[in-house]
Amino acid sequence: MPEDKKEMPVDVAGLMEDAFLMGIGVLEMTREKLSGLSGELIERGKMSQSDAKKVADRISEVAGKQQSTLRGMVADETRKALEAAGVPTSDEIASLRREIAELKTMMAGSKPSGEVPTG
Repeated sequence: MPEDKKEMPVDVAGLMEDAFLMGIGVLEMTREKLSGLSGELIERGKMSQSDAKKVADRISEVAGKQQSTLRGMVADETRKALEAAGVPTSDEIASLRREIAELKTMMAGSKPSGEVPTG
């Protein structure tokens, strides 16, 4: 006998946020590892303090760019997923609200004021 399988709703925004946070975590771990490696190289005399600072600055610059790129990718994928799911955009909702307000105004203007129907 086949079982009824109920599909669990997919939390697209949650999944995208998790992916974004995971990407940031990977970047942070990489930065920490490279920072530790720089410290070791300085202690061994293989790298100067100024060279380590240059490397750290470069890593921060690259990480910032990657974070920005990742943020854009997550936003784009989220938009695509919401569009595929048929979720209206805030602009579409605002447009519908304006239309409803206009229709209410039109309907209020077409009602006779204070007249009692006779029959």
